Amino acid sequence: MLGVSLSRVYGVATFYHQFRLRPEGLHRICVCKGTACHIAGSQELLDWLRGELGLRPGEDSSPDGLFTLQEVRCLGACSLAPVVKIDDEVLGKASPAALKALLDRYRGEV
Repeated sequence: MLGVSLSRVYGVATFYHQFRLRPEGLHRICVCKGTACHIAGSQELLDWLRGELGLRPGEDSSPDGLFTLQEVRCLGACSLAPVVKIDDEVLGKASPAALKALLDRYRGEV
């Protein structure tokens, strides 16, 4: 129908982050991996979130379909590092305890 090979379509779909091959969760969690956030511990938050959401290697959406976890290069709030954004809500100076409370609130909305 497009006049291009399936491998070409797949290559484009997997190259750009805007395209997805699996369903996205109801809420998108973005963890900033910019320099300030990285130094302030964003990798530890990312690891904690993967465990909290029950994500296996290679997965980015929680099994319950509520959350999709995404690493981003910068959220533009370096003075609040580490920064995590859920949908349009920004959490600065993020910690596992603060994230747990926020995730529980989102889970309660369903």
